[in-house]
Amino acid sequence: MKSSRRASIGLEKRERTRSNLIEAAYRVFARKEADAVTIDDIIAEAKVARGTFYNYFQTREDVLKAVAASLSDEMNQKIWAQSVAIDDPAERMAIAMRQFLHQAKQDATWGWVIVRIGLVAAPLSETIERGVLTDLQAGLRLGRFRVDSLQAATDLILGTGLMAMRSILEGHTEPDYPEQIAKIILKTLGVADAHSIAFKLLDQLPDNSP
Repeated sequence: MKSSRRASIGLEKRERTRSNLIEAAYRVFARKEADAVTIDDIIAEAKVARGTFYNYFQTREDVLKAVAASLSDEMNQKIWAQSVAIDDPAERMAIAMRQFLHQAKQDATWGWVIVRIGLVAAPLSETIERGVLTDLQAGLRLGRFRVDSLQAATDLILGTGLMAMRSILEGHTEPDYPEQIAKIILKTLGVADAHSIAFKLLDQLPDNSP
C-alpha cells in the first residue's frame, strides 16, 4: 500500500473517532446540564479508552466547544445556502435568527444542547460570531442599522437568541415567537420595516439527517 494511501486511511480513521466522540458528547449534554458532564461520562458513552479521548481533546471544555461548533455550523451552512442571494443584511439576520429558533421548536434535544452549552462556549462558534458581525457591518455601511457598538450589538443578538431558545424549549412562547424575536432585534438595530422583514414567508431548511 502506498504511503499516501496509508496516510489517507489514518486521517479518515482519526476523523471518524473524533466524530464519534463529539456525537457521544452530544448525547451526554442532551441528558445533563453542561456543568454536570464529566470526561468519564463522555468516555463511557463513546466506549473508548481515556487515552483515546486525550488524543483529540485536552479538557471537557474542548469537547464542549467542539459539540457547539458542530451543531451551530451545520445549521449555519443550511441558512447560508438559503440566504446567500439576499442582499439585505437585515433580512439575512432575520432568516438566521428565525431558523435557529424554529429548529429548537422542531428538535428539542438539539435546542437543549445549544442552550446548555451556549453560555459556556459563547459564542457557539467563530462561524456564528463572524456571520453576525459581517451582517452588522454590512447593515451599517448600507444605513440599515444604527448602533453605537458592534460588540454590544453582537452580544444583544447572540444573547437574545439563546434566551429565546430557552423560553421556547420551556413551552412559554406563542407559535410566532421566533418572528417576534427577530422583529424586536431589528427594531433595536434601527430597522424601520422590522415587522415586514421578520414575518416574511420562511422556507423550510433541508433535512440532511441520514
